[in-house]
Amino acid sequence: MIEPHLLVIPSVPVWLQDNTFIFDRKFYDGMALYAQKWPGKVSSLMSTTTALLPDFGIIKKTEKELPFRCLTIEAEELIGEEHLKGASIVLASGDAYNQLHISNLCRKMKIKCVYVIEYIPETRYQIASLSTNNPLVKLRRFFYIWHHEKKRVSAFQFADALQSNGTPAYYEYNHFKNNLLYFDTRVDSRHSISTPDLEKRLEHLSQGKPLRLAFSGRLIQMKGADHLVTLAKMLKKEALPFNMTIYGTGELENEMKKTIKEYQLENQVSMPGAVDFYTQLIPDLKTTIDLFVSLHRQSDPSCTYLETLSCGVPIVGYNNKAFAGLLELADIGWGAKINDLDTIKKIIIQLDKNRAIISEKSKNSIVFSQQHDFESTYNNRVNHLLSIFNQ
Repeated sequence: MIEPHLLVIPSVPVWLQDNTFIFDRKFYDGMALYAQKWPGKVSSLMSTTTALLPDFGIIKKTEKELPFRCLTIEAEELIGEEHLKGASIVLASGDAYNQLHISNLCRKMKIKCVYVIEYIPETRYQIASLSTNNPLVKLRRFFYIWHHEKKRVSAFQFADALQSNGTPAYYEYNHFKNNLLYFDTRVDSRHSISTPDLEKRLEHLSQGKPLRLAFSGRLIQMKGADHLVTLAKMLKKEALPFNMTIYGTGELENEMKKTIKEYQLENQVSMPGAVDFYTQLIPDLKTTIDLFVSLHRQSDPSCTYLETLSCGVPIVGYNNKAFAGLLELADIGWGAKINDLDTIKKIIIQLDKNRAIISEKSKNSIVFSQQHDFESTYNNRVNHLLSIFNQ
């Protein structure tokens, strides 16, 4: 029996420096798990990039150190039959516009094809709307989104299966066959909060000390960063004792810092900037945060949700489709209509008076996140791919 060859074609690129591969850390860890769990050969096909390296979240490996084979193409190079030769099953990105022809190639070559999909049309239109002021440019971007969505639907019809990251994509494309729901996360069982550590943190709530709020992510309008300091102003006006830590950087950072100073919020709000995920963000969430504030306007399946829950921290946020979908599956937080900051404020004030509810949902958060941790998620995804290969 020939060993099945899994070829993964991600949307993320790879850097090449002095015969060394530089990967996005989350992608590399996922590929390493595929190599460990897949009963055959595992390869990746990746576009190279010369973009500036990020400060965090990368890993460097030589070819000999890789547990999988990494094939590279130029940034604008179109994937053809020659790149897929020898593969038994291809896992491609349904979000990447330049991969929507791959399912048709696979069908011609008698190779199984599975697409990973995260964004739904609504999210793409939201991003275009929030990031574009010129009405003509916005209209052109809307047409581009509409046109490529037609291509995406056609590509999915040729595919053998989908793997949908988050409930929005799962429900949007659930009329396609063999659609698997999963939740993206970087947190494995080693980094999830332990029961003793959670109990220690929950002692803070029972002592009546100020609520500790947090946000992490890009400081941009789509992530609701423009509402974070406004929320802090509202809570201070209500004389609520609290601390808010805002992790991340982005285009709104300077404006937010200016507003903090203008309204004398320095004692309530801190902005440590971008921090390392494993050495600072996760430890901070596990030990010093009671509530996570997520004011995301768009419905993308942010890995922030599951990663926050793995720290035993419940979430209060806007009911975009991604967060609302989570709340339908698990009692792990509180939602309000998008842009309804007054209701968010009222929820936090009520929770300050009823802290046992925070403790209860903190425990619920751990249970749900353990069912969808890094290892469990990749086990499910590999089993799904094997079921498609064996059809």
